[in-house]
Amino acid sequence: MKQDPRNSTHAELQILEAVVQAIERREQVFVAIEAAETQDEARTAVAKLLGIGEMEARAVLDMQARRWTQGERRKITDHIAVLRGELESD
Repeated sequence: MKQDPRNSTHAELQILEAVVQAIERREQVFVAIEAAETQDEARTAVAKLLGIGEMEARAVLDMQARRWTQGERRKITDHIAVLRGELESD
């Protein structure tokens, strides 16, 4: 069974928006992660802090350090704009 491309695009958009939000609030995200005893607690804390779902919080926790740069943030926001355009044109 094939997944609807529109649903895939929407899911990717949600994850990327959560990543950008995490980058913008990196200090708070790092404090929440550091205060957690386990990865599950960290995921829950990040989700609550950013008002995002479990999948998005997992993506934030899985981010490599190089993704936290401003250049990477610009690439992500550019990609978000492309995805939004695709969703609006459908």
